[in-house]
Amino acid sequence: MSVNSNKYIVQNMERISFFDLENGACQFVADDLQEATMTNEQETVYATGKNGVKIGSADRNKASRITATNGTIVDGIMAMQVGSDVVVGKTTVPNHFFALETQDGVSADVKIKPIGEVGNEIKYIYKRNTDGTVGKAYPIAAAASADAFKYDPAAKKITLPTGAFHANETIYTFYDIEVSDAKKITNAENRFSSTGMLIADVFAKDICTEKSYYGKIIYPKAKASGNFDMQFGTDPSVQSMEFEALSGGCSSTATKTLWDFIVFDEDDAAVL
Repeated sequence: MSVNSNKYIVQNMERISFFDLENGACQFVADDLQEATMTNEQETVYATGKNGVKIGSADRNKASRITATNGTIVDGIMAMQVGSDVVVGKTTVPNHFFALETQDGVSADVKIKPIGEVGNEIKYIYKRNTDGTVGKAYPIAAAASADAFKYDPAAKKITLPTGAFHANETIYTFYDIEVSDAKKITNAENRFSSTGMLIADVFAKDICTEKSYYGKIIYPKAKASGNFDMQFGTDPSVQSMEFEALSGGCSSTATKTLWDFIVFDEDDAAVL
């Protein structure tokens, strides 16, 4: 049934979707929106007469932007903000932290394979202080001594510095590991935030009949901001985002369009 209302109750922005301008592929969907704001502006310049009286006006520089806060961290949003891709595959993780038990005070087992030059896979081990902090550092060497440790990759075992540790103590170490099927996003200094089509979904309720309609705010061309904060503390981190509407889309209908707002009943959609 057609949309018969002229005024609606719109409360939440349900989701934001972002699409590649070249191939139309969806780059992300944010659907845990805590809050969102749509801001619209225009600059008005006034002609003045005697004593500064306004006698005419000219309008220019229309602008529109959407800012939002998502309650979860979406990797596609982060990639879009830094102008990168989400790369999935084998990845080297540098300086991963391990706390190993000394067993008999002579050796410690390594369960995850170190990655690096043979003989220098694990650069240092550290004695754990009683307060949990990192203590004295011992470098790797071809043979264990009072001041160095040895790592045997075949046995997956660290031979500890002689006389430096006791049974059931903890040592700290950091070394590179290789993981498969990891996700990696790189913030490169020469890559910048993306431009794409933004579609924001809302529900528009008829104030008289309580019937809900679909509403879509469409920015045919939107520039994502590369400025964002991530806070870590008592509450879970949220993801902030901002998009500025641009003119100059390449389709004939989008060239001068900053945004469209469409309200419709899905029952009116053409069916197969």
